[in-house]
Formats: sequence, C-alpha cells, structure tokens
Amino acid sequence: MSAGGSLVVRHARLATMGAPQSASGETPLGVVEDGALVAIEGRIAWLGPDAELPLGVAAGAPVLDVGGRLVTPGLVDCHTHLCFDGERSGEFEQRAAGATYLELAAAGGGILSTVRATRAASDARLAELLERRLQRLASWGVTTCEVKSGYELTEVGERRLLGVIGRAGVRAEVQVRGTLLALHALPPEFADDRAGWVRAAAGLARARLAPMCDAFVERGAFTADEARAVFAAAREAGSATCLHADQLSAGGGAGLAAELGCRSAAHLERVDAAGIEALAKSGTVAVLLPTATWFIRERTYAPGRALMLANATIALATNANPGTAMTENVGLALTLAVLECGLTPAQALWAFTRGGAAALGLADRGRLAVGLRADLACFDAEGAAHLAWHAATPHLAWSALAGVLRATPGPSAACHS
Repeated sequence: MSAGGSLVVRHARLATMGAPQSASGETPLGVVEDGALVAIEGRIAWLGPDAELPLGVAAGAPVLDVGGRLVTPGLVDCHTHLCFDGERSGEFEQRAAGATYLELAAAGGGILSTVRATRAASDARLAELLERRLQRLASWGVTTCEVKSGYELTEVGERRLLGVIGRAGVRAEVQVRGTLLALHALPPEFADDRAGWVRAAAGLARARLAPMCDAFVERGAFTADEARAVFAAAREAGSATCLHADQLSAGGGAGLAAELGCRSAAHLERVDAAGIEALAKSGTVAVLLPTATWFIRERTYAPGRALMLANATIALATNANPGTAMTENVGLALTLAVLECGLTPAQALWAFTRGGAAALGLADRGRLAVGLRADLACFDAEGAAHLAWHAATPHLAWSALAGVLRATPGPSAACHS
C-alpha cells in the first residue's frame, strides 16, 4: 500500500476514543464537538476544534464538511471467519426446528460441512467470496478486519487459505489481518489420530503463516492441553495467540487464555467469575460476539457489564461465519451488545474501534490521535446511541483508509431518520 492520502474533515463530532473504557461508560468516546481533522499522507496530522484549524494546512487536499455528523476511527472487526465456500442454510432451517449446534456437528454438519465445500473451491473462487464479504463490512465503516483460517484442515490447505487471506484487501476497502485456526475442528482424516493433527497444527504455527494463532477449546473441539501445545509453537515463532473460550460450556477457557498470555479471548457466553477476574488481571481482551449467541438461539449472552465492572478491556466483533453468525451486519452486533450484553451504546462503539484494535495488538488505529493511521468512518448520525437504536440499519456516509476515501454507500444506505 502507498503512504496514503490527505484530506481535511470539518464541523464533525469527532469521537476520538481517547478516553479509557470504564464501567460507568458515560463518556468513553472522547468527543470533540464541532471538530476538525487533518490527514496528510495517511496519518492524522492535526485534530481539534474547527475554530482552531490552522490556515493553509494540507493545501490542495479534499475538504469534507460533514455538518455535525459523527466521525469515528474506522471500525475494527477483530474476529471473523470470512474465508470459506459452501451453503449451510439447511442447518439454519434445522436449528430453527430445534436442533442444537452440537447435534448438527455430530450428524456430520457444522464446521466439517464447510470444510468439504472449501476444499473443493478454487483460490479464485475463495478470493471472490472473501472480497464480497469484506465489501459488505466496509459498507458499515469497517476498515480493518481479522480473518481466520480453519476451513481446510490439512497442512497444505491451511497454508492455501492463509495465502488467500493474505492477498485479500487489495481491491477491498478493508485492511486484512490473517489468523491461523488449525485447531478449529478435527479433520476426518485424523479421526483416529488427534495427537497427529495437533502436531501438524503446531508445525503450521511454528511456520508463522499469520501474525496470530487461535484455537477452539470446547466440548467436541479441542482441549486446553492441545491448545497449549500449539500455542507454545506459535510463541516460539513470534506469533500472538487468541482463544475461542467458554462459548457452549464453562470449560475454563477464559482462565486458560489469561494463563497463556493470549491477546484476546472470544465468545465468553459462559465465563464464570474466576474467568472474568483472570481476564481483567491479565489484560487479555474480552471479545464479545453477540450475533453468534442470537443466531444459534442461545439465551445466555456474554456478561459484558460484569466484564466492564471488573475493568476488563472489551472488544466487539461480528464473528461472521457460515454456521453460527452468517451476517456482516455491524449494526446488529452493536444493538445486541447493548440490549443483551449490558453495554451502553458508547461502550459498544468503543469496543468496535479501540477495543478491536487492542484485540489485534494494533496500536496505530482504533482511535483518533496525531500520528495514527487516518482510518475514518463518517456516519449519518450524531452519536453512538443512534447507531444502536436504529437497529441493523447502515448509517455510513463515507469511510477513509489511510486518508484515502473508500466506502461511500448510496443515499438509501445512509438513513438518519
């Protein structure tokens, strides 16, 4: 990517995300009223009250007068499974009729059904599907997106997926970060050799094919000791780690993530008090994925409010995937985080910007400050409450990636009323 572009934003409600996340959550957005921002060569060069905007700054750059609209850092979707092929609407129908996630997986559906379709797809097909999904996220103001592997479950196939993911974003309006998720499900070829697949996954982690390594620790998936083995290899290679934790059962995943120094622990629907305390003390980011809870018709949502009260850092993501959250709808995630996880609208928006950047270890984005990347999102709304209240509705007016104007939905996609 080039150094980036230059632009000037005027008369905005700048949500800098400069204030720390807190349990009270009254003003975590660090709003600059009637603010201005200057981006030069992809970085924020100045921000403050519009009345103090220096004369002649960024001469010749586009000037965007947003008329009091909300301007935030570009959203960071820190947990997705976007690189796959295959249709699972039939499972959705079965779940609607009462089947559980674990029952579907035991019957040969679930992750392995997507694995079969993904293995059969060409690189070009996977790249096309991934780009479409990234464009949908971009239309919500997402400028950085994490994408996991885990739908090939062979050594060659996981390398292939991470190659497709690594090349993504060239034409999409989103910067992409890959994550190795070889411990997603047990490949059918290793049904009688779990230890063999764990060794293979450790070898992939040791090769450092992506900046992060993930594991699904859950009944019917992988154990804490299996995750430890793979994460030890990832750490040797210099990769950060993250964990799917305490989604379907209280398996001590949050405590494990804290013990292993994971950058984040995601799901947490069934995290217990000890797990909450461990996350808060360790600094491991708690990633809430309420669309998954809603999609599989569970009633126990991650305890966002309790995590906030314990002073854990919270992130929020779509978890877009074919089985448990087939949606790129950021607005739905924001609303569910408020209604079901106990966050305020401001906390939810903070979690989808600065929280998401923290979950990925990206200190150069997620907030608005001089020197950081000029990844921006302008919404046809005045505040975070509107984004959560007008549920599941796109409000993006435009976004910018490193100071270059990107996603600009048509008039019907930006509704203020």
